[in-house]
Amino acid sequence: MRIAADGYIDLTDTRRVRTPGLHAQDLEPVPEGEALAFLLSHAFPGHRRVVRPPSIEERKRIRLALWADSVSERMALVDRVWRAITVEVPSPSNPGKPVLVQVIRYGDKTYPLYLDGTRTRMIPDGGPSGAKAAAKELLMDFERLTA
Repeated sequence: MRIAADGYIDLTDTRRVRTPGLHAQDLEPVPEGEALAFLLSHAFPGHRRVVRPPSIEERKRIRLALWADSVSERMALVDRVWRAITVEVPSPSNPGKPVLVQVIRYGDKTYPLYLDGTRTRMIPDGGPSGAKAAAKELLMDFERLTA
């Protein structure tokens, strides 16, 4: 590869040109349980609920987020995965009180998702209404969705 004096790459060069960006094809994905725990440890703007587990490519993005040097880079990667695996839900009638929207179960761990003000976030089991008493329609079992 030849780089001209002004900093531009000479594309007429027949050798392979590698441009700046993410080139981690051999990156191992984060295990699904760890990816889920890392993803749900963040609070996200808007009201959303999870509809599917993260794919292998999305779990690779989570690995990149774990290694990110800056918070903005980490949140950009995590937010992209979050928006891919969730759908919007209507806002709660009382935004001052957290509302349980979904309980995600993976193995022996449960992750209760709440609509809290203008955000969607996980509140541990000791949260406002206790996720253990959640209705069946709010439960999503990740182990049954993945092979």
